[in-house]
Amino acid sequence: MKKALSIMIALILVFTLFACNKPAEPEESTAPSASASAPVESTEPEESQAPSPSEVVDVSINENEIGFFPSGVDPDSRDTYEIVFAYPRNMTLMQNLTDRFEEFSDKLNYNLTTTTGDGDIDIYLQNIEILAAQGTDGFITNPDPATSDRIIEVLNETGAQYMIILNSVRDENGSAVLPCATLDGFAAGEAEIQWLFDNYKTYWGDIDTSKIGLLNINWSANVDLASRYYGALAKFEELLPGNENIFDCDGVTGKMDAETGYNMTTPIFSANPDVEFWFVASALEMYTQGAARAAESLNIEDNVLAICVGSDILRAEWDNGYDGCWVSCVAISDYLYVVPTISALVALLDGTATHESLWTSNREPGEDYTIYFIRNEIVTKDTYQAYYDGVQAAVDSI
Repeated sequence: MKKALSIMIALILVFTLFACNKPAEPEESTAPSASASAPVESTEPEESQAPSPSEVVDVSINENEIGFFPSGVDPDSRDTYEIVFAYPRNMTLMQNLTDRFEEFSDKLNYNLTTTTGDGDIDIYLQNIEILAAQGTDGFITNPDPATSDRIIEVLNETGAQYMIILNSVRDENGSAVLPCATLDGFAAGEAEIQWLFDNYKTYWGDIDTSKIGLLNINWSANVDLASRYYGALAKFEELLPGNENIFDCDGVTGKMDAETGYNMTTPIFSANPDVEFWFVASALEMYTQGAARAAESLNIEDNVLAICVGSDILRAEWDNGYDGCWVSCVAISDYLYVVPTISALVALLDGTATHESLWTSNREPGEDYTIYFIRNEIVTKDTYQAYYDGVQAAVDSI
């Protein structure tokens, strides 16, 4: 420090002596150059300071088919990062995502820890603060929509890099305030109904479509999940104009489980015997599982075609021989959430990306950050294995 101060004083004396108006030539450096407005003393960046958007390029432009991209830094050339996957509550999906993150820990040179408040947001945030104080380099979080502002505030206070996954965070105008790898919910909801409409004749023959009803299951507390419901509704009204056999229910009245799905849908089926055929679409797969059980208990499963967004539960059922009225789903491999997210976080930690620079080629016009919509595909019992085999082959090639 004293040496640097002495050099600076000497430079000032030289400039004063010669009264030179010509700007000084910059010293050679391998570090990114400072902006024109930056003060002279800040040309040597602090280690904890993230690069500004003008100093980085979009390294994600080189992503592969499942969203992986190298940061530009050899993982073996640096220290091992300490990364925490922090999720608000325990769910099967969270464990599946954890397993996928673990798979990439050796390849990208990081240690993975998990934490959750299991529904208690105060414990959840306290855990993040404790882990940050213990030296966590980066966090991945699935922010609960009701408390996302607090979660992001705490993450910013830790000074650690972080990425969010699954649930986007937006301002009051609907603009993203952070990048996020998630599903285009509205398009997925549309795809659900389009598939049912395109394939109902395979199951029911050439029936009178005015006898079809839509049972559309929402989860309104989350904008990304609710968009699936609205997409399904819009597509049904487009394909079957004038059909008023539209019924809905909302999972926020219960839990995220099949029992809630069963309890919500059984009364609707029972109270509408004039509806001869049913399309069932759902924002979450556990609700469709419950709806399928409800149809079976009422002996109407032959007149029900159920679909959902999400594939973990149905895939497991198909693996065990299931062949009922829950006939298809919007398949989303857990890798497709995990791979772009961990690629992005490592690039942030390596200093080759910022939140603003990620996925610029996928950004909506006028937005400052990118909601990265992951690839998905509607599958049936006959096609799901090929879909997952294709994703696995892409993972193995990394």
